[in-house]
Amino acid sequence: MTQQPIVIIGAGVIGVLSAQALAARGRRVIVLDREAGPAQVCSRANAGIIAVGHAQAWAGPEAIVTLMRAFVGREPGVRVTRLRDPALWRWGLAFLRNCTRARHGANTDRLARLSAFSRDQLRNVARDLGLEDLLRHDGGLYLYDDAEALARAAGAHGPHQMDALDRAALFDREGALAQAEDRFAGALFSTRDSVGDCHVFTDTAAQKLAARGSVEFRYDSAVSGLETGSGRVTGVQVGSETIAASQVLLATGVETADLTRPLGVAPLIYPVKGYSGTWALRDPARLPSLPYIDEAAHVAVAVYGEQLRVTAFAEFAGQDRSLPPERIAVLKDYVTRNFGLAVDLDRASFWAGLRPTTPAGAPYLGQVRGFDNLWINAGHGTLGWTLSAGCGALIAQAMTGGTPELRNVSARARWLDPI
Repeated sequence: MTQQPIVIIGAGVIGVLSAQALAARGRRVIVLDREAGPAQVCSRANAGIIAVGHAQAWAGPEAIVTLMRAFVGREPGVRVTRLRDPALWRWGLAFLRNCTRARHGANTDRLARLSAFSRDQLRNVARDLGLEDLLRHDGGLYLYDDAEALARAAGAHGPHQMDALDRAALFDREGALAQAEDRFAGALFSTRDSVGDCHVFTDTAAQKLAARGSVEFRYDSAVSGLETGSGRVTGVQVGSETIAASQVLLATGVETADLTRPLGVAPLIYPVKGYSGTWALRDPARLPSLPYIDEAAHVAVAVYGEQLRVTAFAEFAGQDRSLPPERIAVLKDYVTRNFGLAVDLDRASFWAGLRPTTPAGAPYLGQVRGFDNLWINAGHGTLGWTLSAGCGALIAQAMTGGTPELRNVSARARWLDPI
């Protein structure tokens, strides 16, 4: 008898790279997604930075001040526009419980180990699928406009994690930033960062996997529920069809709780909204070759695929995916001031995506308790592209009876047996 397939729900970068890892271990996989193709939601137009140097838990003592400022509209990179959302309050209370120094340290350690592992795994995936040309591994910059803030950040990261660059060293390494020399006091340089178009990589990976015949992708397939019995998920409902599965993996981001709530499980994953703009290039020599995060402006910048991608904001707006003109204006103003001569200001597209964020910062990665064949790989926040390959590898190892190469990297929850 042919073994039933593993069913993955969600064809974003998390679901596709989980499918790749399972297929590499000899499993037959079906990936379901309600969209018309892969990487159409949160993976569509993100920053594109594999930001190993930014793998820190958001929840910590300093985050309390940041959120208080955001509530009164005084934090430029963070907005709260759905204050009365009950889901936000439930999530927020759990977030505050993770703001102790001890929990912040433990959660940051999880993310740091997971992101470094994931970056190496992504290179393996690219090699396996012949996608090396879609990634660059030259490192990334974290820019500071204040020398004291730079010194604090360098101390927080430790002597072996990042290289501190003063203003002269920064402009020597990245000459295109010299046009803004009055703004930046220096930077941290992460040799472990990479960059690439998450959407293009995920879409091409899905095509390669489908062509091999090891993974079947079914698009325009909205999952309406999970059939269960005797402590197992027995089938996945898509319209009038029930797809039998040996195991089920939820790579469903902010929509995870919608599927699990009927099972008595409600993962705390809140949609933190981000915005991006993409510009066609006119003079690439005027643009930085390294991706960077402008820490003062809360803006991420990267150039790849003949385009400039700029992302900003962490907005608590529930499920709203609209594009308010005032948010788009911030992106436009930043690009005009810094890169106006390098890009075509009249050829730009804009996007808003919902980052699936857990209160602890680390994703939920493991087996759902009470169901011996239901697994979760969701809640990666701003680090979905960064963590995707590593989380895919670890969940595949666990699902196929192996010992995961890393342990203690998942967020904790009563309903979860975590990796």
